[in-house]
Amino acid sequence: MPKTIETEQTGNLIRRLRKVSGMTQMSLADKMGVTYQQVQKYEKGVSELTIRRLRQVADALNVPISTFLPENGGIAEPDASYLTDEEATLLTLFRKLKRKKLRQGFVDMLRDVLEVAD
Repeated sequence: MPKTIETEQTGNLIRRLRKVSGMTQMSLADKMGVTYQQVQKYEKGVSELTIRRLRQVADALNVPISTFLPENGGIAEPDASYLTDEEATLLTLFRKLKRKKLRQGFVDMLRDVLEVAD
């Protein structure tokens, strides 16, 4: 079955949400009860998801299923509503900082960098 734009966009969204949550394909697969190869197929848009599977993805990623079913009848452009890969990486790394002072220090440093850059 050829990829459709909607299937490919859904797959991209799943990948981005998975990365933001700090999950591997294997951990998402475990939560869904499928193989990591199947998760790869969903993310690449090779396999279409049934509503049941989409519900499993949403539950595993702790997002509402409506994330995948916008009101306009299709998936929104990822760059309009969702994080880029760089943003997802930054957020994932930031969440790994466990000490509150380190997190606040990083935010303060980033603010300082932006002031210098302007």
